[in-house]
Amino acid sequence: MIRFLLLLLCSVSLQAQTPFSLSLQSRTATGGRQAARVQWAPQSTALIVCDMWDLHHCKNAVVREGEMVGRLNEVLEKAREQGVLIIHAPSSCMKFYEATPARERARLAPAAGRVPDKIAEWCRQLPSEEAALYPIDQSDGGEDDDALEHAAWAKDLEARGLNPKAPWTRQIEGLRIDQERDAISDSGLEIWNLLEARGVQNVILAGVHLNMCVAGRPFGLRQMARTGRNVVLLRDLTDSMYNPARWPFVSHQRGTELFVEHVEKRICPTITSDQIAGGKPFSFSTATAGPKRLQVLLLGDSTTEASIPKMLAPEEPQLEDGIRILLAAEKDCPPVDVYNLGLSGEYIQRLLDSGRYDRDVASKPQADYIFIRYGINDRSKREGFATNFPADFRSLLARLRKDHPKATLIPMTVIPYDVGSNNDSINNLVKRVAEEEHLPLFDIHPRYEAELKKGPNMLNYRRFPLAKVPGALHPLVQPYVRKGTEPFVVVLDNRLDAHLGHLPGWYADRHPNLAGYQVIASETARFLAELIRKRG
Repeated sequence: MIRFLLLLLCSVSLQAQTPFSLSLQSRTATGGRQAARVQWAPQSTALIVCDMWDLHHCKNAVVREGEMVGRLNEVLEKAREQGVLIIHAPSSCMKFYEATPARERARLAPAAGRVPDKIAEWCRQLPSEEAALYPIDQSDGGEDDDALEHAAWAKDLEARGLNPKAPWTRQIEGLRIDQERDAISDSGLEIWNLLEARGVQNVILAGVHLNMCVAGRPFGLRQMARTGRNVVLLRDLTDSMYNPARWPFVSHQRGTELFVEHVEKRICPTITSDQIAGGKPFSFSTATAGPKRLQVLLLGDSTTEASIPKMLAPEEPQLEDGIRILLAAEKDCPPVDVYNLGLSGEYIQRLLDSGRYDRDVASKPQADYIFIRYGINDRSKREGFATNFPADFRSLLARLRKDHPKATLIPMTVIPYDVGSNNDSINNLVKRVAEEEHLPLFDIHPRYEAELKKGPNMLNYRRFPLAKVPGALHPLVQPYVRKGTEPFVVVLDNRLDAHLGHLPGWYADRHPNLAGYQVIASETARFLAELIRKRG
């Protein structure tokens, strides 16, 4: 005990400690970001470095870790100077650090008077995660190496006398361990005791891999959150084990981002390294991006954006997800990223004149394919529609050719939106522009119209003024009311048709529901797959 107290005293900074001012980012159930400003005292804070091993069975993981190490060390040095306890946790590597002061500091921490149940075990799920859709498929272990490179890497590890499935022996060089102040442990109990002995209530987690060790270890995010610590993830200094060949078929970086969003919704808030060390947040280089992915943009109005489905079913696959996932099933097509840039109420003139084009479209990565679906709002809001709509369309095409010179531009017809209305007044103009500009036309209208014949209201959601609902049914529809200046009852399907289907206008809103967007996604993926094959 005396030895531990001496080690502890050596680790306490005598300098004045200025509280950290941190902006903690979390997310609402629908994915919206929200921030909370907090002040954390350094002496009540620990930073745990999870599994930043010297080697890994996934070669790409080693490369990404190597890119992180310099910035992470800057953060450790700055936090240490301010009095934060740094805990190095390279799991299964304690033998390498045996009898070192930092290892002893953790091992000899006095037993805590309060020890949570199962603190020495992995925590694979919190109650807040139980009903959620897990954001990425990691069932294959998450390795994203090229098969040949992975085999060569395994042979190299074996030649070094290492287990290719678990080659780590120590923490990666480049992360300095201060033997006078830091601690080393991979034990949930030891780390708990150390935190209790130091009076640490605030914990920052950094390292790898987020969807496995960082979240689930006995000292990981879930355990810290479950046991009442104020825990945050250093979201720019982490990585995931995710293979883009698995669902949801996004890039490796996007897979990490999806798990960060999951953490922010259901486990704990996050921060970035600049809040501790200044400068800019860390980002991986293009060298770690993996194989090139085709870039697809979707431009359009509310029938493209899908704001209501995203609001009511944020975790369900949306239009852009459906296109990406269906294309992944086409084994002769390369992977794609699909960006939905649709916006409710938009028409071409507004897109160009509002500044949104420059902000949201011109700034996107160089696109390979751009789908353009306008006309519904243009017809109602643009004077001289028959003349100005084609002119506006050509203006948009000119801008896109300038800003995305390699992209194939694809005019789309509109879906059957206005019941009883002649959509030909829009679609004939779109077809004419496509023909005169020598562009491939994507005619979505026939497929959507054919699907509607199976049930005229199967593909649209219901959006109906609450004021028009009989008062006796208000308690029944209360869970589906979207508040605002004029409250509306909004549902994505037929669940209230039995009660309200007889009311005039109940089926009037023709915006697609999730089923409608799957029709559009299906036809879009089929059309695009053929274009990709022809383009080679």
